[in-house]
Amino acid sequence: MKYYLTKVLHFNHDDFLTAFKVDLAPLLGETGLWALKNYELRQADKGNDEKKKRARVGYDLISEFLEHGYDNLSKLVKYNLKNKYNPKKLPDQAITRESIPHLYSWVHYAPLSWFQHIRKIEDEMVRA
Repeated sequence: MKYYLTKVLHFNHDDFLTAFKVDLAPLLGETGLWALKNYELRQADKGNDEKKKRARVGYDLISEFLEHGYDNLSKLVKYNLKNKYNPKKLPDQAITRESIPHLYSWVHYAPLSWFQHIRKIEDEMVRA
């Protein structure tokens, strides 16, 4: 959840969709919504408005995904409207997925470099 709130919300559109499809499977359901809602309430009790806002934005994005799938989030305009922490609104806080040194996927528990290697091999096979 912390990876989602601190990193994924600052990704560009393509990296965001990749993270949603590959990294965030445990959060993309009712349990993830419940965890984010509890985190939001806990931060509100502590008086930490910034973390509360992040949790609310994260909750809204996952709700959008559960309601419409990737249809709305795959559109750049909808992504920019829903995500208040995207690189267009906060360019100085933009993060790329490749800049995270030890990123593991929930799909295969492999580092990002593994997925880049696989993509490279697949691209070479297509060219051949």
